[in-house]
Amino acid sequence: MRTRLILILIVCLPLFTNAQGSMQRQMQASNAMFRQQNQMFLQQQQQQRDLRQVMNNIQTTEDKLANEERRLKKHETKVAEKEADLKTEKEKLASLESNSENKPEAQKDIERSKKKIAKSEEKISESKKNIEKSSSKIQDLQKKIEDNKIKKEELAKKHEEEKRIKEEEKAKKEKEKNG
Repeated sequence: MRTRLILILIVCLPLFTNAQGSMQRQMQASNAMFRQQNQMFLQQQQQQRDLRQVMNNIQTTEDKLANEERRLKKHETKVAEKEADLKTEKEKLASLESNSENKPEAQKDIERSKKKIAKSEEKISESKKNIEKSSSKIQDLQKKIEDNKIKKEELAKKHEEEKRIKEEEKAKKEKEKNG
């Protein structure tokens, strides 16, 4: 009786170990598939974060561009006003010079007027430099917006491509399960 029991155990032992081995392989395959799905999910989340970041960058840059354009308009109006003031000062100086008859008070007025004109010309020069800076900044911001839009399109294409690949893999796995 003992020998029969031992013989039955010896015969059944390989069957149990085989079943356990195939179970382990099945678990490993399942874990690998889960790991791959998890990795793809994390990759998609990263792409979505990158896309949102690029969108935020575009929005921020567009806001900066709008502010810089307002600043540019402000500088341009200031220059126009200062040029108009300069023109009136020059006319005033010309009338003082033509009406002056070597009076000390007239000479003082002429000197004051010349100083005012020099200051106005300096301010106009400074404002024109500010206009150049603003124009340069506007061009840089426009370029940055274009670069970000291109980056956004690339990320969107990449995201769509990976979505398509994932769908194909799903369909392939469904066929394997059904076939």
